[in-house]
Amino acid sequence: MSAHDTIPDMEQRLRAALTARADLVQPEDLAPLTPVAALRPRWQSPWVLLATAAVVLLVLGVVVQGLGRDQRSDDVAPKPDERVELQLPADVGRDWEAHEYSTPARLDLDGDGTKEKVDFLGEPSKRLDGRVRMQTTLSASGEDAYGVTDVGTTIVSALEPVDADSDGDQELVLYYDDYANGGYPLVFDLRDGLLVQAVVDEPELLVRGDVPEPGTDSPYYEMVRQHEYWVEDGTLWSSRSVNAYATGGMTIVKPLVTVLDAWRWRLTEAGLLEPVDAGCLRHDVVDDSRRPCEEGATDDLPPVAAVAAESIGVGDRATVDGGLPFTVRLQAFADPSLVVELVGRRTVELGLEVADPRVLTTQPVSVFNDGPAVVVTSASDPDYLRVVHAAGEQLRVLAPVGEVALRDDAAHRTWLTDDGTLVTAVAGEGDGWRLWFWRMVSRSEMAALPGAVVCFDDVDDPATVRSC
Repeated sequence: MSAHDTIPDMEQRLRAALTARADLVQPEDLAPLTPVAALRPRWQSPWVLLATAAVVLLVLGVVVQGLGRDQRSDDVAPKPDERVELQLPADVGRDWEAHEYSTPARLDLDGDGTKEKVDFLGEPSKRLDGRVRMQTTLSASGEDAYGVTDVGTTIVSALEPVDADSDGDQELVLYYDDYANGGYPLVFDLRDGLLVQAVVDEPELLVRGDVPEPGTDSPYYEMVRQHEYWVEDGTLWSSRSVNAYATGGMTIVKPLVTVLDAWRWRLTEAGLLEPVDAGCLRHDVVDDSRRPCEEGATDDLPPVAAVAAESIGVGDRATVDGGLPFTVRLQAFADPSLVVELVGRRTVELGLEVADPRVLTTQPVSVFNDGPAVVVTSASDPDYLRVVHAAGEQLRVLAPVGEVALRDDAAHRTWLTDDGTLVTAVAGEGDGWRLWFWRMVSRSEMAALPGAVVCFDDVDDPATVRSC
């Protein structure tokens, strides 16, 4: 017999003995053992009252302590947030050295009113593109704090600090400088002695540069929205242009004053850097100022109203303004020809196929500004327009390519502004005219980039341009 067989046999014998004992018990044998007493509610017990009072005092103590100063992100347990996965830095780079052109940051990391000095130690690399150790000593506790990051270079300088979580201490702001795409800022918060990089919610809103609009790429341009970020009065801001603008080569077609959507950036307890809608701003590129929009604000009109009207005819001579100065004249022996006098009194000549040419004395610098260039028209044929530029020892006519014809007729209005911008307005729906701006796209070609839609009180007079 095994041990497992013994256990059931013993249980059966016990059950039989207990049953026999129960049969001997009579009702009179069931008298109460103690007097019945009413139960007092548990909360009336003095011990419970004392314990409750102690808990209340403890809670009050916590509340009073909390009221004594603002909570900071480095001593508050973060609330869970599924969007946030903070990456804690490894303790590496103690023996790295700061590059001679790096600039230490100074900011109040621990909120005690004294600024810490943060040194940037660069990981050795041939191209100066290693990681960076951020290192400081906290003034309040004397303890060391550090972080490790990658900003694309070991030559580091910080932006102005921010207080993105409004807790009284400051966050360190560095930036990743991406020459192709503009780059973006990095925000570091002090948490338990570590400089931890905040996780960015909607990172596409916190960038700098021209961001292409999907589906707008063409052979000579694409449409982009301009993004920017900056620090102002301890707050991190970013913006995106309301309108998209055409860009090609080194040219972007946009007015001097534009309308932006703006955001302020807030740091949550969980370490998430999130955008807060700040409405509309108007940005003036001349003084780099940003101001709140008035109701119905739009981009300014492009400066196309002033027309370059000065020109010369056959037998005349003039100095062309704008760009590099040079002299031009029109001469006619058998057929008219354009003569341009270069530096050192060298001359180049181009025969013209029109009987009564005229040359504007303002250089079309928007098309070509790396040497002599002129716009040639005709006194008798308003549709005759040519852009001629000096290419080495010869003059060359640029061929118009792309979506727009270089014409001046019922559906097109073309003129040169007094600052050297060559513009064609193309009739659209209703009273609207789309402005197109010409630029050189190859050694022998030029194309127009689209701009704003405008209206005219008089389509023959660019000075009457207005918003539609």
